[in-house]
Amino acid sequence: MTALTIVQTVCAWNGLPVPTALFSSTDPQLIELRNLLNEELGELKKWPDSFWRKLTKETTFISVAADVQTDPNCLPSDLEYIIPSTMWDRSISRPCLGPIDAQVWEAWKARPILTSVLWGWRLRGNDFLTAPNPPAGDTVAYEYISNLAVYATGDTVPTKTYFTDDSDTSIFDELMVARGVRWRFLSQKKLDYTQEYSVWIGLVQREVSRNKGMPVLNAAGNPWALIGPYVPSFNFPGP
Repeated sequence: MTALTIVQTVCAWNGLPVPTALFSSTDPQLIELRNLLNEELGELKKWPDSFWRKLTKETTFISVAADVQTDPNCLPSDLEYIIPSTMWDRSISRPCLGPIDAQVWEAWKARPILTSVLWGWRLRGNDFLTAPNPPAGDTVAYEYISNLAVYATGDTVPTKTYFTDDSDTSIFDELMVARGVRWRFLSQKKLDYTQEYSVWIGLVQREVSRNKGMPVLNAAGNPWALIGPYVPSFNFPGP
């Protein structure tokens, strides 16, 4: 389903005239519907990072021994946010601490640490800051959530943040998006939307439960060690 067909479906559900065009229309109700369509898209993108595999990406960059990292890949143009605890300096096989807060940053800059086995990072404005300065030339990688969720006609990867054309399609399940627009429209009109919201949230929960594999929770500890060889938690060899 395209942006247009999603809105056409919503109009048919709600007993409204079914449009033949969306983004070129000057009809106030269609302008409202296309805004609700993008509101729904924005809301879905804000669900936790563990849910939407198609929004999850990885970037790598080469470090410089300075406060500000200058490799453009350290902050991809489609960056929504960095997934916590995924940044590693691959050259030295160590995690990167962060994001550190302003208080820690200023303390580190006031009392410089000359050497350290670990370094930290933070975002300030449009800068990717590091302290203590990492080694120059290291390969650093992390995973992040992209803000691109819409395919333009003919695209094989998402290239748009929001719908801007009738033929645009989304990474999200179209029925789920249509159900979301439906309850938002009813809410906007001050009508009862309880049932429609219940159907929508059920669709979202089912979709996120199967969209991406989830880790197994183990009360005995994580069986997949982050560093070093796997060490069993019992049955050690002995006398």
